[in-house]
Amino acid sequence: MEDEKVISVRKFFDRREGGGRGGWLGRIDGLVATVAPASLTQLALRLGLAVPFWRSGMSKWDGFLQLNDVAVLLFTSEFQLYLPGGPYPFPAPAVTAFVVACAEVLLSALLVLGLATRLVAFGLLVMTIAIQLTVPDGWPLHLTWAAMALGVMTWGAGRLSADWWLATGAGRRQM
Repeated sequence: MEDEKVISVRKFFDRREGGGRGGWLGRIDGLVATVAPASLTQLALRLGLAVPFWRSGMSKWDGFLQLNDVAVLLFTSEFQLYLPGGPYPFPAPAVTAFVVACAEVLLSALLVLGLATRLVAFGLLVMTIAIQLTVPDGWPLHLTWAAMALGVMTWGAGRLSADWWLATGAGRRQM
C-alpha cells in the first residue's frame, strides 16, 4: 500500500475505461450537457435574476408612475448607505425611490425578454452593489444576484432571447 500513488478520480475512471471522453464518465458528461444546454442555462440565469428585482419594483407602485408612500418613506427614513464614516442618508430620497422603482421594473422586463442583456445585467449588478451597501447583512443573497448578473454579462442572453433573434437577422428573413 505504501507504493501506491494517489490519483484523481477522473484519471482513475478514464484509465479503467480506456481513457479519454469515450468512457462512462464521458457519456454521463454528455448526458448532463444534453439535459442542461447553454441556452436553457442562460434563460434560467436571466429569469432568476429578474424575478426579485421585478417583485421589488412592482411593490413600490400604487398606479402608473405613482409611487406608494411606503417606498418614499423607506428611502427617506429607513434606508441608509453604509459607507466608511457613515451611514449616510440617500440623496433626494423621493427621486431616488422613483428612479430605483423604474429601473427595477424596466431592467427586469428587458432581462426576461433578453434585450440589451449584457448592459441590463450590468445595471442590475450596480443596483445589487448599492443594495449591499444599504443592507450589509444580506450579502449571501446579494452575492447570488451578483453571480447571476456576472454570468449573464459573461455569456450573454443565449438563443432564447431577443438579442439572439435580432443578431441572427431572424426578424429580417420573415419580412
